Amino acid sequence: MVIFREVSDNIPGGTWLDDLARASAMAAYAKFERTSRSPLLKVSMLGSSQLDAYTFSDISKALQDATAKVGHIVRNPQGEITYVQPADREKAPLIQRGQAGNAMFFGFPETAAPDALINDGIETLSERAVKELCDFLPANGSDDGALDAVLLQRDTVRNAVSDIVNAVMKTSSIGLALTPTTGDDLMRSMTVDQARVLQNSLRESREDVGYETVTGRLDGVRTRRRIFYLERDTGSTIKGAVAPDLLDEIKLNLDRPVTARLRVVRTTTIDGRRGRPVYELLEIHSETSLFD
Repeated sequence: MVIFREVSDNIPGGTWLDDLARASAMAAYAKFERTSRSPLLKVSMLGSSQLDAYTFSDISKALQDATAKVGHIVRNPQGEITYVQPADREKAPLIQRGQAGNAMFFGFPETAAPDALINDGIETLSERAVKELCDFLPANGSDDGALDAVLLQRDTVRNAVSDIVNAVMKTSSIGLALTPTTGDDLMRSMTVDQARVLQNSLRESREDVGYETVTGRLDGVRTRRRIFYLERDTGSTIKGAVAPDLLDEIKLNLDRPVTARLRVVRTTTIDGRRGRPVYELLEIHSETSLFD
């Protein structure tokens, strides 16, 4: 027996022909196999009966950003992101359907994009992204294995889960119940204790060290603090630390074109957030000028 959904899932590649083949298989699935229903995501705030508008807003924004990030890698499996872009939110929106007590209800776009190959109620990118996001969240408050598994995921997934972790730490434990277009309902949760464990793990960082050779104009130096300022030929300015034995050489080359050898240290947290690069000046050489 042909199962068209499996056929679609097993088609590799991202070309237009691949998309067309997947769309054709999904169209057959929709016509012959699918029994659809209106998908709905219920988000319950657990452990408190006195929650204000800011609390609900924090959770809503975190869920939307996490959904947009996962939606991005559904569309582009090779592309990692750690900062959500407006275009990603527009492609994978959560539509708020209502609120009752400590629960919020989100729906999904009712129609596909105007340029979609098919448009007949098959799950949208938003729904697909939420389903995949749920795969990485704990099933309950004692699901420690899910916490360990998050740390093994790709950067974008860790960053998306981090959005939810940070929101839960600011607000309260949450429960998610997804009724998908097809298939079984999904139940997930994130307690404050689980969020605390994940937040500590995701904030661990590593240092990436590299070296660069740049040309530009030595713009200034702060002798006591041992900080140099170098204006690149491209117009941007680098500042960083300088070794004491280079201070005299820097003073001789102030406001002159130079070539500098730099050590560059970038700190990256496990959830994919990158700190600003830190520069250390290792060598400096003056450039010959026509007016020398």
